[in-house]
Parts: sequence; C-alpha cells; structure tokens
Amino acid sequence: FRVTIPMKSIRTLLALLCVALAMPVSAQKFLWSADFDLNFDNREYADLSIPSQTLFGARLTPMIGMGWGNAQHSLMIGADITKNFGRDTRFCENPELVLYYAYRGRQFNATAGIYPRKMLLGDYSGAIASDSVRFYDKNLDGLLLQYRGTGGFVELGVDWDGIYSVEEREKFRIFSAGEYTRQVFTCGYTLSAYHYAGRVGLSGVVDNIAVQPYVGAKFEHLLPLDRLSLTASWIQTFQRDRITGEKGVQPYGGELRLRLEKWHVGIDNRLYIGNNLMPYFAKYGGDLYAGERFYTMENGASKCYNRTELYYNRTWWSDAVPVSLHAGILLHFTAGKVATSQIVQLSVGIDSRRLALKRKNKAN
Repeated sequence: FRVTIPMKSIRTLLALLCVALAMPVSAQKFLWSADFDLNFDNREYADLSIPSQTLFGARLTPMIGMGWGNAQHSLMIGADITKNFGRDTRFCENPELVLYYAYRGRQFNATAGIYPRKMLLGDYSGAIASDSVRFYDKNLDGLLLQYRGTGGFVELGVDWDGIYSVEEREKFRIFSAGEYTRQVFTCGYTLSAYHYAGRVGLSGVVDNIAVQPYVGAKFEHLLPLDRLSLTASWIQTFQRDRITGEKGVQPYGGELRLRLEKWHVGIDNRLYIGNNLMPYFAKYGGDLYAGERFYTMENGASKCYNRTELYYNRTWWSDAVPVSLHAGILLHFTAGKVATSQIVQLSVGIDSRRLALKRKNKAN
C-alpha cells in the first residue's frame, strides 16, 4: 500500500528527529507500539428510516518513535491500516498517516499532530460521536491539551476535518470535556463545536454546537455489584445554516443513563427525551453530524429514544498486553418501533513503555 505524506510534514519530522538524535544517547529511548481492532456491527433497522447494514472490519496501527527526557517527550510516526471485510480490494483501504508529538507530565499533557482518538479522557455522548465514527475515524488532526488534578480532569482539543479546496469544504471541530468526582458523586460536561464552511466556488457556513453538562452517582457499594451508576445530563445544541440565511435553531433534550455490571456481564441503558438534535440531516447528512442517527428522532416524529445494551465486557493481561473483548445485543426503541443490533469488538494493544514498566515491576 502507499501512504502519501506531504513534503512539509516530512521536513518537520526530519527536523524533530535530528534534534532528538543530537541528544546524549542515554537520554534517548526507542519507542514502538501496535494496536489491533476488530469491529462487527450487525444493524437490523428494517422498521426505521435508518438503513440496515452490517459493518465488519479490522484495523492495525503500528507505530515507531523516539522518546527523551525520561520519555516525557516523544515523537511518533505510523500508519492506520483498515480493511472492510467483503470489500473487493487487494490489500487495504485509504491508509492514514499517524504523526504526532506528545508531552506527558505529572498533571499536564499536550499532543500535536495526527493522534489516536483513544487519548481522549472525556466520555462523549453518542449524540456527538457514533460507534461507527469512533471506529472508522480513529484519529484526530490537530491539538489536544489535558490537565489532571485531584479528583478530576479537563481537556481541550481541535480536530481539523477538512481543508478549503475545490473538492472539499473547510471543516473543523473544537471539543472539550471536564469531570470532577468527590466520593460517590460526579459532575462534568462535554462540548462539541463544529464549523462546516464552504469550498472554492461555494460560500457559507453551518454551525453545529452541542454542550452536555451532567451529574451522576455510583451506588455499587450498596449492593453486591461491580458497577451501579446513574447519570443525568442535558444536551443543548445551537445550530444555524448561514448558507441559507435561516434563523438558528436550538434543539435540546435530557438523557438518563443507568449502568450495572457483575462478573463482566452488564446492562447499559440510555433514555433520551427531547427534540430532533439533527434538524439539517436531510440536507447535509453525515458531513455535518457525526452522532447516532437515532437522535434525529425519526425525523422529529418521536420525542423519546431508549437504547438498551446487554453486554459482556472483559480485559485480559491488562498489565502487559491488554486484550479486550466487548460483545453485546442492543435494543433501540423510538417512535413506537423496536430495532436491534449485535456487536462484537476485539482490541489488542502492545506498547514498549507498558512492557518496560512490567519488566521493571517484576524485577523489583
């Protein structure tokens, strides 16, 4: 396969590598990692306006790099290789360059470049990022700043999704999340501000802003369960199609989430009551909205959407090479109709720093 890397990115990478190589040998450390993800998602939505389909594919992301300053600083480069099963391609589809600089401090982290989505700390709602987006858009292009303090965290980032050109619109998302936990209580927020602009020969901007504050509590100490939590949130959006000059709209709704788990088997239930959060979907579709289609509320015909997942979730060898399996059956209730889907997700992560830490702990 072939990955096209802009000449400017190559020059930047070589310059940073030269700086790293100029340091004393003892201060340098060769880093490597490889992530593997398998995703099976069988969607049976015959009674809904959302199309039924089966998504089945795998992804491999090998990376190498250099660390220095006790590995607080690192420069990584790799490729994100995806294969959709059943697609008639010889090798893979649209391999993507992964290239980033990262600083990891005791409390403050900074990442710049093309970096993995898994670095995010926030739990962004399905109204903001769907399951398929999380798998097929595994990397973000831009900047990520994070701070961890006593009892919580806050993060701010940007994902530059499209460049102004003849073929493509200028698109970028500013996102943020924060959370604070004290004893059994939690409060926090997530924010997504999407800028969907024009291209050469087509002017105009569409704004799509969503903020979701939430409060929650954990109750597993009251019952013999591994997890029992309840979270209540409010989703408020601010949207305006400046291309047509129409007045902006502010669809909103409340969401209640209940999670309980025992022996790796659990129930995750989300109940949303409110407006259609994607009023411009018929015109712009997935180019403007990255969330789950269920939040269109069947084109505004419903005020209630309930998502119930019965799942098995487990991770083995988490201290060395974590292997995670998540399998579930989902029931979607909206507009008096029921739809189902079945998912199986397998993840494997190998990281030189994780293996080195395990060897160090074992030696001690």
